[in-house]
Amino acid sequence: MRTTHLLSALAIALGSATAANAAFVIEIDTDGLDDGTLTFSPNFSFGGDTTTASQSAPSVAVGTTGGDSIFGGDGSNANGNAYDPATADTYLYSYTPGTDADNFSPAAGTALNQNLAASGIAGGGSDTYAIWATWPLTTNVNPAGVTYDLFEGGIGGTNIFSTTIDQNGNDGTWVRLGYADLTAGTDYVLRQTAQQNSFVSQRAAAVMFEIPEPGTAAVLGLGGLALLRRRTA
Repeated sequence: MRTTHLLSALAIALGSATAANAAFVIEIDTDGLDDGTLTFSPNFSFGGDTTTASQSAPSVAVGTTGGDSIFGGDGSNANGNAYDPATADTYLYSYTPGTDADNFSPAAGTALNQNLAASGIAGGGSDTYAIWATWPLTTNVNPAGVTYDLFEGGIGGTNIFSTTIDQNGNDGTWVRLGYADLTAGTDYVLRQTAQQNSFVSQRAAAVMFEIPEPGTAAVLGLGGLALLRRRTA
């Protein structure tokens, strides 16, 4: 009888795993149309003193639906001034594991870019997550770079990681920003800021929170990004 119960439970678990989604994608424009009209995700907002941005072509990354991307902004920090996150062009993405239900279900091994693949593991629980971003193919983003900071408990909370990248040259697929240990039911905010405000200070189409294959979080990230773990206060 006990063996029967265990087998039944295993069958249910395997069936659930097969049907489970696997990642949470935050697309800035959720209408699925490249039409110059933005229908913002409830998990996206502008930060600092930024209130608007310009529309551009969609990303071609798997899991995106063809909505507009954005670039630039109206942050008051003049081009050439020292970086100030309070006045830099700023985009914010919020995620609460377990509350924000997975909305992207790639099969394990689905290519996310030329070198890396999706795990297919369902998210939502407390675990180590890979954080990704995508934007359309570009060669004209300000070369000063774009900074991504992940905060626990919202802006002003614990800064889990920070990385600055050059967005030029990406082919429009997913770029892995780093890893972080996330706790179910806890609010997180990924902040994207331009190092220098300019007409094309930065670009964005979507970000993704995904649990990678076990063990991969011990490997260095794409482009030499080191493993980024939770910092203790």
